[in-house]
Amino acid sequence: MRFNPARLRPGPRVGVSLLFVLAFALVSSGLSIYLRATSPMPHIAMLSDKLDAVAENGDRYDTIFLGTSRTLYHVIPDEVEAAAAEAGCPGLGVFNFGFYGMTGSEQDWILNRLLETRSPRLKRIILEPPLPEYRSVGEILTDRSRFFHGLEDVPAASRSIWSYAESAPKRVFRSGIFALGVAYDLSGVGRLSTRFFPPPGNHQPSRMNLSEDGFEALDDVATADGEARRKDFLEHIAEVSDILARYGDPSPNIEARAAYMVAKMRRIEEAGVEPVLFVSPDIMEIDRTPQTGEAVRRQAPDLKVLNFNRPDVYPDLFDTSLWHDFSHFHRAGAKRLSHKIGAELCDAQTRTRTSDLHAVR
Repeated sequence: MRFNPARLRPGPRVGVSLLFVLAFALVSSGLSIYLRATSPMPHIAMLSDKLDAVAENGDRYDTIFLGTSRTLYHVIPDEVEAAAAEAGCPGLGVFNFGFYGMTGSEQDWILNRLLETRSPRLKRIILEPPLPEYRSVGEILTDRSRFFHGLEDVPAASRSIWSYAESAPKRVFRSGIFALGVAYDLSGVGRLSTRFFPPPGNHQPSRMNLSEDGFEALDDVATADGEARRKDFLEHIAEVSDILARYGDPSPNIEARAAYMVAKMRRIEEAGVEPVLFVSPDIMEIDRTPQTGEAVRRQAPDLKVLNFNRPDVYPDLFDTSLWHDFSHFHRAGAKRLSHKIGAELCDAQTRTRTSDLHAVR
């Protein structure tokens, strides 16, 4: 049998099929972009409630903590305010904008929203380094994830991914997952039906209890995931000392991660608000976030850094009786940390005022 090169050429049916697929992709993505731009923001558990709280009560808050579940479960506004007053800085109004699983691109979006709609009373935003972008397909298919996977989110996600303190292959993988998320959003799957055929009945989304200005105690919230994490911590509590021994080990890309946080802080500064970096205690991140905090100090000595993930400086914060799991305090730990935050925040303010006074003289 003789080889016939013509058999390798695409036939007319293949060409027509490719044109159909391309046309369908262009139409569906165009429609999806239009519907995305003209649809209101979906209700996202916790995030929507906290955005509403700041918008409605912004004149109560001069200090907003913006971070992950470490912020959510670790910063008690009343305790921070009381400790600052005891240290000589009365009158703080603190709001905890901790949001579980907050990625870098999500933090950028929220930060922009807070700066655009801020109250004249807002004086400072205290940033916790965010979590990395997603790394599994399942994570990018939720309504929340879809909202943060638009074409406009690509620059923020790229900055987040390529600054993260991990190996280059892992960052490439995260980039691929993010690209899949953008493609899923552009496909428009489910968007038209959701827009024009809402679910029947008067469905009311669950609301967060904001009586503690955004703080939530992990030991007050009963969830299957929380209980599983608690059980795992208690079963492996003897490993805490081994994990803490990684403190100070070299970690890749730390200077890039620090530069990424400095850039965010400069953006806050340019908007006329004081930026502060908050590095929360986190046993599982003991080889990453403490180094990021110290690298920020080196790169930008004029910026304020509250680095509490340092067992050499704050050994009492690493008493296992304070921890709910390997990454989160329960209320007793949050209370101890919040007291330190208030005192150190006041100390940093006092030192700034003193240095300004000397500079004038």
